[in-house]
Order: sequence, then C-alpha cells, then structure tokens
Amino acid sequence: MPKAYEYRFRVGKIVIGLKHHDPGFVQTMVDYFMQPSDPAEPDVRLELFFFNQEDRPEVPNSLILTKSLTNDGFDIADGLIRGHFDPVSGHGELHVNDILISGLMTRVFEQILYQAFHSACQRAGYDACLVHSSGVIHAESGFLFVGPSEAGKSTVASLSQDRTVLNDEMNVVDFSGCTPHLISTGFNGHYRDKHMGEAPLTAVLLLHQGPTHALEPVSLGSAACTIAAQIAPAVGLDQVADQSTRQAMLDTGTRLAEAVPSRRLVFLPDAGFWPLLEKAFISVNEG
Repeated sequence: MPKAYEYRFRVGKIVIGLKHHDPGFVQTMVDYFMQPSDPAEPDVRLELFFFNQEDRPEVPNSLILTKSLTNDGFDIADGLIRGHFDPVSGHGELHVNDILISGLMTRVFEQILYQAFHSACQRAGYDACLVHSSGVIHAESGFLFVGPSEAGKSTVASLSQDRTVLNDEMNVVDFSGCTPHLISTGFNGHYRDKHMGEAPLTAVLLLHQGPTHALEPVSLGSAACTIAAQIAPAVGLDQVADQSTRQAMLDTGTRLAEAVPSRRLVFLPDAGFWPLLEKAFISVNEG
C-alpha cells in the first residue's frame, strides 16, 4: 500500500484531514487554500483516490442534491464521487473523478469538504455554520455581506482591500462563544486576496446594488429568509438532504438575524458604503 500524505485543513475550530498518495499533495493543498497544514489532530480524516474516465461526465451545481445513500456508503451524480464515512471513527474514503480537481471545477469539489465540515461539527459538538458570503474585518469588527449570486459579494471584497478581507465566497459564523464570531476559510482557492483572521460579528449586510449608497432597515423575517438561502446545508458525509434541511437553514438564518443587527445595504460599485457602516456600527461600538 503506497504511503499517504496528509494535509490538515482548518475551518473554524474544525480540522479536516485529507490523505493522498502523491508526495506533492500537501504542498498543492497549501498553495490552493493559502493555509499551512494545521498541526492539530483532525476531527475527520478522508483518504482521497482520484480516477479518470474517457467520457467526461456532466458536473452538477450541487453535490448535495445529487447525492444518494448506497448499501456501502454514498454516490454523488452517478459515480462522479463515491465514498463512505464512519461517523463514529471519523474516517472515510472518497473516490473522485479527476475532472473535479481541474480549473474552476475545484469549487464544486469543495462542496464535499463542506459536508466533511458538518460531519466534523456533529462529532465535535462545534456550534457553527458556513455562510455563502463576503467577510471583512474592519476596526476589529466583523462584517458579513450576503446575497444571491451576482448580488455583489466579490465586488464588496474587491472594494475592501484596505481592510482585512477574509473570503469572497464562504465564511464561518461561530456560535460557540458568548457572541457570534466571523472566521475566515480557505475555500474558493482561486480567490487570492483573502487573509486568515476572525473577529466578533458586528453586522450582517443584505446586498442590493442601486443608484446610491444607503443603509435600510429590514424586518427580522426578511433578514432571516435572505440569510437562510445562503447557509450551506448542514448535511454530513453520511447524510442526504431531506425535508428537515430547509427548516434547519431557516432556523440558522433566524438565529443569526436575532444575534446581530441586519440591514439592507444599497451600494454603488465603489467603497463609499464604508463610511455608512462606520457611522452605523463602529461609532456605536466605540461609544
């Protein structure tokens, strides 16, 4: 059996161990995620096997909606990924079509790591969620910018480079302390202008591109629904989405909307929205 080399990928307080037999695997992961291999023992450990097939399969947008359980594990998108995971030991094995480790397809592959994160949270009792978002730290305060595709998450990140941009795609909200914390992730390895960090979460901004810069009030219900749509479903490796999944996402969105202020941020494609945020949230905190 060839030796397996392990990269330990930290996501919040969780560490995911990824093993592969290629000696260059660890450095490839370090370069992609822009994070060193973590020294901590992994909460879950996955051994990866990549295979090639002559006919290039269609790659779905979701590795959760195309997932089914089998007698010996799970299957995603008719064999695109096959694997098994033991939630007791925290060990699993993935057989992955190598189309998923090429170019932008790696962003689809990351969805299996979202599932590994949720399996690890369930094993470790870690109270956290993944949110499709742009995360920025300014004046030691965390700001979470959410919205559907094309709402402007990447635009906000590009306009915030004189602050600490955590990620333009996926961030952790950690509920394990007295107040929620915003924590960076290495996800979306194609985005290179991110930085590791964390800060108390100060506000959630619901993005809306418009003719001017404005902060607008939003009802708790509206904020919860908007946030919920951007919560990564808390489905572990040995699980599939069911009728309870959407309700769990809404519950998490509501919890987040209740924990910190939410506002609708109407903005132009320039950094002029930051003075509004400073006046509304930073000056209040300092006062």
